[in-house]
Amino acid sequence: MKLGISELFPGAGPRDGRWSMDAAQLIEEIGYHSVWLPEHVVFFPSYRSQYPYESGGAQEVHRMLGVHDPLVLASAIAATTTTLRIGTYVFVVPQRNPIVTARQVASVDQLSGGRFEFGVGVGWSEEEYTALDVPFERRGERMNEYLAAIRELWAEEELTSFSGEFVEFEPLYCFPKPAQPRLPIIVGGNSRATLERIVKYGDGWAGYSRTHEDIEVFTEKLSVAMEAAGRDMSELSLKVGRRSKGTTEKDWEDDRAYIEEAFRLGIDEVVVSPRIGDDDYEKKMRRYAEIVGL
Repeated sequence: MKLGISELFPGAGPRDGRWSMDAAQLIEEIGYHSVWLPEHVVFFPSYRSQYPYESGGAQEVHRMLGVHDPLVLASAIAATTTTLRIGTYVFVVPQRNPIVTARQVASVDQLSGGRFEFGVGVGWSEEEYTALDVPFERRGERMNEYLAAIRELWAEEELTSFSGEFVEFEPLYCFPKPAQPRLPIIVGGNSRATLERIVKYGDGWAGYSRTHEDIEVFTEKLSVAMEAAGRDMSELSLKVGRRSKGTTEKDWEDDRAYIEEAFRLGIDEVVVSPRIGDDDYEKKMRRYAEIVGL
């Protein structure tokens, strides 16, 4: 089974890049399939924006306070591992210039030997958009256009041009190209817009904090939409994120039950965020793998 690890950083204190690289080597050795890196460019003491995934709100977000830039960390992990898939869960596409993003992601894919997966999302924090001087309104439309431009920039043709509402550029050279013939774009979210974005631009789905009923309903709708567009579900990699509810082995047994049912429903990979601090990290990660049946 494919099991990924998300939120690869110490449980408390300053973020240490060496720690993250060592942890990535460990989870590769244990047998996890992938590592997934979250993104927030900046954080705030409190939020007016509603955190959409957990009841903890800003408290949950602050667990990631000080996280490294995901593409920079992905490059470091690529240099210290050999088989581990590396991805973003998720990269907030509308906040960055798409030409720069295309080049950075392609560079990571080259440096990793074609092991990168581009998990993408629109984000939820208006405060973050404001700080970056990017309009929060119509971020979905902006993201769609950016993804289209990025695909063009990754194409085999040397010269690329694009003309849209949010991005426009005359013929230019953008290198490197990705190592993979089609670098996977894994679309995060749970909305109707997410579903449409997967069908038009995506190679997979990155759901998060979904019940089994949610998964079943969403994938059924996705299957219908894919068929209507002349695409097959076999073209997609379906992933769901699961954050452990606690730190005990009983909590991890609950994770196992969730994972088993997710696979039964057709999910290809479950990306888990076990609540494990940096104390006895190796011992706990190995025990977690045993309990969830890796």
